[in-house]
Amino acid sequence: MSISERLYIQWLPDEASEPTSTIVLTTPHRRFVDLRFLNPPSPPAASPPTPPTSPSLEWGTAGYSAGTPTHGTWTHDLSSRPTHPDGETDVGTMEPHPSLPDVEIERGRMAHLDTGEVRAYEEAWRAVPVLPDESGKRIAVLLEMRRDGGDMTRRGTVVRVGQYCQGIVRDGGDISVQRWLWTAGAWANVGQVGGFDIPCDATWAVVQEGDTVERSGAVWDVKEVAVL
Repeated sequence: MSISERLYIQWLPDEASEPTSTIVLTTPHRRFVDLRFLNPPSPPAASPPTPPTSPSLEWGTAGYSAGTPTHGTWTHDLSSRPTHPDGETDVGTMEPHPSLPDVEIERGRMAHLDTGEVRAYEEAWRAVPVLPDESGKRIAVLLEMRRDGGDMTRRGTVVRVGQYCQGIVRDGGDISVQRWLWTAGAWANVGQVGGFDIPCDATWAVVQEGDTVERSGAVWDVKEVAVL
């Protein structure tokens, strides 16, 4: 199980930047949910404080990864962007950052989110420690929405790893996502787009593989539970 936070992306030969808050949660069986919320614009120094606004989603995906410690593939079973359809696979090489501990550099080629042009890129990823819950255990849970009759218009995945939980749902043409964080002794919703009732809260109850969760007319299967 792992939690990865992106520190920057660089579309070569442009300068590196980080326009998002990007977290990827990956289970021991290498299922993941990757959410990238756009950072709010920074107000001028002389401006008065403004109330927080609802986040905007740059990109959200769910799927599975494969490969070795130095070469990986990430297949998106579900993608929030029509320009990056379901089933698309990213390929990249990984190597340790030359000076920063617990940071890896990923390099590869993929379609630019804005232009669609396939370009070389570089990303820096920091490994976030997976924290134990109040019972002292580190937990990973995977929920997948059941697709009865092969219905592909409504799909969803939820992954919890330690102190984070993220979910993504496509319901027809609508995308909903949530990010939760365990902080100050409670779970807090720290990012949400859309109104679908995603059962992230089911992952902080006691569940076992094979259990089901019913929420707002959707049935979710507990596909993976790991406790360390």
